[in-house]
Amino acid sequence: MTANPHPAPPDDASADSLLLLDVARAVLSRCGGQRWTLQPTESWCFVRPPGAAVRRKHGWKLHVSATPLSAALVLARSAQVLTRRGASFKFAVDLDRVVRLGDVWHDRGTGGKFITVYPDDDERFRVLARELDAATAGLSGPRILSDRPVRPGSLVFFRYGQFSGDTALNDDGVLEPWMTGPDGSRIKDERAAGFTLPPWAAYPFPDASHASHASDTAAPVLLGGRFKVLRAVRHANKGGVYRAVDERTGLEVVVKHARAHVGARLDGTDVRDRLRDEARTLEQLAPLGITPGMVRLFEEQGDLFLAEELVPGEPLHLWQSARAREGGPGPAESAAMVAGLVALVRTVHEAGFVIRDFKPHNVMVTPSGELRLIDTEYVTEAGRPCAPAYTRGFAAPEVRALGLHASAAESTAVAGAAADRFSLGVVLFSLLTGLDPRWAAGWTDGADHRRDGQRVLPLIALSHPALAPFGELIAGLTLADPGARWTLPHALAWLAGRNGATGPNGNSARRAGGPAAAPAPRAALPPYRPDTIDRLLDDGIAHLQRTMTPWRAALWPAPEWDVPRSDPCNTWNGAAGVLATLTHAARAGGGASPLTTVAEAARWLDERLFSTDRLLPGLCFGRSGTAWALFDAARLLDDAAMADRAIALVEQLPTRWPSPDVTHGLSGAGTACLHLWEATADESLLEAAFARADAVLDAADRTGGDWTWPTSRDTDSVLAGAHTYGFAHGTAGVGAFLLAASAAAEARGHTAQAGRFAAAALGAGDTLVRAARVQEGRAAWPAEVGGEPQFRPSTQWCNGPAGIGTFLIRLWAATGVQRFADLAEQAAAAGVSDPWRAIAGACCGNAGTGHFLLDMADFTGEARYRTRAEGIAALIEAQHCESDGLRLVADATSGSEYGNGAAGILDFLLRLRHGGTRPWTVSWPPGPPTAART
Repeated sequence: MTANPHPAPPDDASADSLLLLDVARAVLSRCGGQRWTLQPTESWCFVRPPGAAVRRKHGWKLHVSATPLSAALVLARSAQVLTRRGASFKFAVDLDRVVRLGDVWHDRGTGGKFITVYPDDDERFRVLARELDAATAGLSGPRILSDRPVRPGSLVFFRYGQFSGDTALNDDGVLEPWMTGPDGSRIKDERAAGFTLPPWAAYPFPDASHASHASDTAAPVLLGGRFKVLRAVRHANKGGVYRAVDERTGLEVVVKHARAHVGARLDGTDVRDRLRDEARTLEQLAPLGITPGMVRLFEEQGDLFLAEELVPGEPLHLWQSARAREGGPGPAESAAMVAGLVALVRTVHEAGFVIRDFKPHNVMVTPSGELRLIDTEYVTEAGRPCAPAYTRGFAAPEVRALGLHASAAESTAVAGAAADRFSLGVVLFSLLTGLDPRWAAGWTDGADHRRDGQRVLPLIALSHPALAPFGELIAGLTLADPGARWTLPHALAWLAGRNGATGPNGNSARRAGGPAAAPAPRAALPPYRPDTIDRLLDDGIAHLQRTMTPWRAALWPAPEWDVPRSDPCNTWNGAAGVLATLTHAARAGGGASPLTTVAEAARWLDERLFSTDRLLPGLCFGRSGTAWALFDAARLLDDAAMADRAIALVEQLPTRWPSPDVTHGLSGAGTACLHLWEATADESLLEAAFARADAVLDAADRTGGDWTWPTSRDTDSVLAGAHTYGFAHGTAGVGAFLLAASAAAEARGHTAQAGRFAAAALGAGDTLVRAARVQEGRAAWPAEVGGEPQFRPSTQWCNGPAGIGTFLIRLWAATGVQRFADLAEQAAAAGVSDPWRAIAGACCGNAGTGHFLLDMADFTGEARYRTRAEGIAALIEAQHCESDGLRLVADATSGSEYGNGAAGILDFLLRLRHGGTRPWTVSWPPGPPTAART
C-alpha cells in the first residue's frame, strides 16, 4: 500500500477519527490491494489502484450513501467490490465528515455522498452499480438528491458529472466545473438538488426509462392524502417546510418534512426522531395556547411529515425590521413586547420544558400582538438527555463552549432554564436594537470569556434609545455565570415596577400611536486604547503566519461559511490580499516581523501567476490585484525578477471587458497599472492604464446627462446588468480611476487625454451629487441607478457612502469644488451614524469606513476624522474573539481573507497605527518617482 508523501490525517487520533481509514486499509490488505495508493486529506481519502490514471474527464459516476452508524460497514462492503474490480474511489475520511455530509443544513446537491466511484467506462459503471447495490442492500443512508437511485431504496446512486479536468473561472472569478461534449458544446456541471442530464449523454440503463424516475425529485401535490401544497417556505437537506391547505377542513397548515437518515447520529436517531419529539411536544403544550396546534404526523415513502396549525402574523425578526423602517416601536409597544417575551419563556419553563434554541425566528407575533413559539424542534422536558442544539449568536457561553459535538449528557447539563434565560436576554437586545446578537451574547465561545456587555450596552443605548430602559434587565439575563443570571420571576417583578408595564401574556403588544421616534444621536463608541490595537495587530499577524498552508491549493483556509470556490490568487478572498497585509506589516516593523512569511507567500503566488485558464482584469476578483500585491512584496524583498514577473502579469490582462468596474473589471486593471507606473516610471504601464481608461469611457451610459457605468448583460456574472453608484461596481469607483488617469496624463503632458478623463470624472461627481439624498446631515444613494435612496445606516465601501465618499474627497482635492467636499462630509456622517450595526470587514464593514475617515483626515487636515477612525478601531477591538491564546479581529467564520476577513481589518489597523496611504488606490496626485521625473 503506497502512502501519500504528505498525508494530512485528522488531528484527532481517536478511534472514531481513524476508524474509516483502518477499515479501508484492512480491506485493501485482505483483497490484494497492497500496492494501492491510499491518500487521506482533510475531508476525503482517495483510493487508487497501481498505475491508475483518470482516463475520463466526465461520465457516469456512482455515489454510495451512509449514516455515521452504517458508514464502516458500507465502506467495508463497497471497498471489497471496488478493490476486486480495480476501480478508483474516494470516501469521507472520518465519522465527523460523514456527520457533516448528512447534516440537516448541508448543501442539498452534495449531501449524503459518502463514497464516490469513478468507473473507467459505461459497462464498468453498470457492473459496479449492480454489485455495490447488492453489497450494501439493507444498510441505511440518506437519499442523494442530485442523483438517481439504482433501484428504489438502494444506497447506490448515479449521476452524469465531472471526473477531472475542465474547471474554469467565470467572469466573477469563481471556479466552476465544466464539461465539454462530443460536439464541442460546454455546460456547467452543477450539483443541484435534482437530477440533470447533459444533452449528449444517454441514460445508462437501457432497460430502464429516464422518464420513469421523473417523480423522484418532484414535490408531491398532495401529502398524506389530504394536505395540498401551496408553496415551499424553505428547502433544506433535512427536508422542506411547506404552506399547505388541509382539504378535509379547508384550513391552511404548515407541513414539515423529515427525510429518512438525514441528521443521523451514532445512537441511530435522525431527523425523523426529532420530528416525532416535536409532535409530542406540541401535543403536551397545546393546552397552554403558546404554540401551533398539532394536526397530523404521518409517513410517506419512508419520510416523516408533521402538519401543524398555521399561526398568522410575522416572525419576530421581521416584525422588528418592519418597525425599524417606521422609526422603531414606541416605548409602550417595546415594553409590552419585552414583557410578553419574558412571560412566554416563563410559561414554557413552568410547564416543565426548556426551549434550547430561543431566537427571534422562532417567535411569531400575531396580528393581535400575541406571541407564539412556532418552532419547537428542540423544545424538550427539562432534564431529559438531548443532543446539543443551538443557534450560535443566541446561545449561552456555557452551551457554546461544549459545541455541537458534545454528548447528550454534557448538553443536558448546561442546556437548561438558565441557558434559556441567557437566550431571552439576547433576543430582547435584538428586538430593541436590530443589531448583531453577539453584542449581547459575546463574540468568543467559552464560558470563561469575560464579556464586555456591562461596558458596551450603555454605549449602544446612546444611539439606540429603545435599549436604554431595559439595559439592566438584559445585562442581568446575560451574565456569564449561569447561577447569577436573573430568574424570570425577578425579571417580571422588575418589569412590573416600571411605568407602562403590561400584563404577563404580552397581548397588548400592539403598535402605539403617536409620532415616530426621534432621530438617534451620533453613535457613542468605546474608548480608543492604542495598546489594545497593537495587541490585535501582533496577534493577528501571528495568526496569519501560523495558519498559512503553502502545501494546499489555497494558501490560507477559506471562511467556514459556504463560499464559492474562487481563484486562490486573487485579492479579496485569495492569497494576494493577505500577502499585501503582511507586506504592510513588515514595512511597519514592530512585534514579530512577518518578513519570512512574506517571502514564502510571495514565492507561492509567484509560482501560480499564470496558472489559471483565464486572466481576469479586476482588482479584487481578477489578477490585477495579484500583480499589485506581488510587486509590492518583491520590492520589499529586493527581488527584481519577481517584480518583473508581476509587471508581466498586469501587461497581459485584457484591455476590453464587459465590466468597467473596479472589483471585476477594467477600472481595477487600470488602477493597478497606474500604481505600477508610479513605482517604476515605465511608460508602457501608463499607456496600458490609458487604454483601459479609453475603454471605460466607451462603456459609459450618458442617459439624462448623467455618467454611469453599467455592467454588460452579456457576461457570465451575477453582476450582469448591475447599474450602481457605488465604488466597487459603479460610478464612484470608475470616477476615481478616471480622475487618477487624468492627473497622470496631465503630469506627462497628455493634455487631450487628461481633459477627456477629467470631464468624465467631473461628470461622475456631479451625477453622484444629483443622485444623493441628504437627511439630518447624512447622505444616501439608491442601491441601483434610478432607485430610491437607502436611508438605513450603512458603512459599506463597496456600494455605500464610505466608498462614494472615497471618490468625492479626491475629486474635491483635484477640483476645489466645495459641493464635493460637503457631500463627502455627509457621506462620512452616514458611515459613522450606526457603526454598531456593521461587521468589521474592509469591503462591507467598519474597516472600510475607517479607511475613508483616514482619507478625510489626510485630505482635509482635520483631526476630527482621525478621532472618528480611532473610534471605529475601538469598536473593532470590542468585536474581537480569542483562539489559542490570541486576540483576533475575525473568527473562523470570516477567515483570513482580505474582503471581509482578518487581512482587510488588520490592514486598516496598520494604517491607523503606522500611517500610509489608502490600500488599493494610487497616491494623490499620481505620478512616477521623483528621480524618474527629473
